[in-house]
Amino acid sequence: MIADLEPAPETVLLDTTVLIDVLRGNSRAVEFVNTLTEPPISSEISRVELLQGLRQHEFGAAHALIDLMEWYPVFEPVTTLAGELGRLWRPSHSGIDAADLVIAATSQLTGARLATLNVRHFPMFEGLQAAY
Repeated sequence: MIADLEPAPETVLLDTTVLIDVLRGNSRAVEFVNTLTEPPISSEISRVELLQGLRQHEFGAAHALIDLMEWYPVFEPVTTLAGELGRLWRPSHSGIDAADLVIAATSQLTGARLATLNVRHFPMFEGLQAAY
């Protein structure tokens, strides 16, 4: 059957930059998310980054966005891999922070494609391009 030849849907992990753009109504970000065939996922560390940077008028929209997402916890396998990635990549890429490492580890462990605008923060993904 033709349906059997269709590729499996791709899960996409949104990093904080994309989440903020969606929240603030960036048309390119909204269009990008609307083209996804599967609901996007994100790391709990991105939820922290999103919530800490909220403007007062964004609270309602932020919580609506949060409720639509599937959030992955920062648990031992994620922290272990994040530490390994940090030891490997931080010496040559000082702009990478702990949140970037957790997001990268979550993407790798879930098998989800990372969608970000901060390509320089994720050298561990060869060929990574900005989401939009």
